[in-house]
Amino acid sequence: MIRRFYPWIIFVAFVSLLAFSATSAAKTIDWLLWPIRFGLIAGLSAFVVWSRWRHRNDGPPVNDGAKKDAADDFLSAFRRWYYGDAKHPK
Repeated sequence: MIRRFYPWIIFVAFVSLLAFSATSAAKTIDWLLWPIRFGLIAGLSAFVVWSRWRHRNDGPPVNDGAKKDAADDFLSAFRRWYYGDAKHPK
């Protein structure tokens, strides 16, 4: 039941942010949101670089049995969310 409300919560939050952009508080809100945006971009970039570094194909496979770490799990969950894939594909 609560999953039905998540899109509405995101929509209301987005409309609220748009409403604040028309007020005098727009610069304050912009200064509050740009570090969050930058942090998300930097964090995802770091995870992607880490994952690419661990799974590079520049020679013979050295660590075939390498365990997945938290970055791999996060990136696969983010990829499933972004593309709308099922959690456990058949």
